[in-house]
Amino acid sequence: MADEMATLGLQAFGVGKRFLSKGGDVQALEGVELEVAQGGFTSIIGPSGCGKSTLLKAFSDLLEPSTGELSVNGKSPAEARAAREFGVVFQSPNLLPWRTVLRNVTLPLQVMGVDRPTRNQTANEMLELVGLASFIRHHPWQLSGGMQQRVAIARALSTNPSVLLMDEPFGALDEITRDRLNLELMRIWGTLSATILFITHSITEAVFLSGQVAVMSSRPGRITRLIEVDLPYPRNAQTRDMPEFYELVIEVRRALVEASGAT
Repeated sequence: MADEMATLGLQAFGVGKRFLSKGGDVQALEGVELEVAQGGFTSIIGPSGCGKSTLLKAFSDLLEPSTGELSVNGKSPAEARAAREFGVVFQSPNLLPWRTVLRNVTLPLQVMGVDRPTRNQTANEMLELVGLASFIRHHPWQLSGGMQQRVAIARALSTNPSVLLMDEPFGALDEITRDRLNLELMRIWGTLSATILFITHSITEAVFLSGQVAVMSSRPGRITRLIEVDLPYPRNAQTRDMPEFYELVIEVRRALVEASGAT
């Protein structure tokens, strides 16, 4: 079992999460089973409130599951967090407005005690990777929403994680910007070969980015379908025009309708 877990980037085995409150208990997740190969790209899609973000927070050690087990590179989320094996990107960039772009990206390295020349060099490399090398002295409020999110991605990558956990990172952006950042993310993933778990509400985004799409049911959330996306990499703007792409979009949409209990 341990050897098998070590070959996986991410694994959830029988994961459940119950939130207790005075207003009544909420079973957010129940019996979640998921495996993401090392270097793989998996998107999770499901109805609002189904527990997608709860699962990602459990993988990132921001909350503990009530039942079941999770592993990140064969370690518990707490162990993987201590080893800085994953980076997390949320829907909001959460940048510090008083720090420049460069100093926002260097923040995790500064917390780690990395010396200034090394952290500046690393931050410059990550900003070059996301196409923002010429904006290092700007402040977040001087950037567009899409640029701010790229800074957040550069910050998450600054510690050289082997796993990237992304919670609707492009959800607040317009469709054109989202499509452009999808292409950017494909390029970055191809360069780094990191394991990516990506939460989204967009079916087309999930199909375009992923090697597999995990469809979640309404609360309590569980994985009801795993759909393999057999489209060639590298993907580009023309990928969205392929008949196979539309067939997969339809398949995911039908699975999502079934999972949500809609008719």
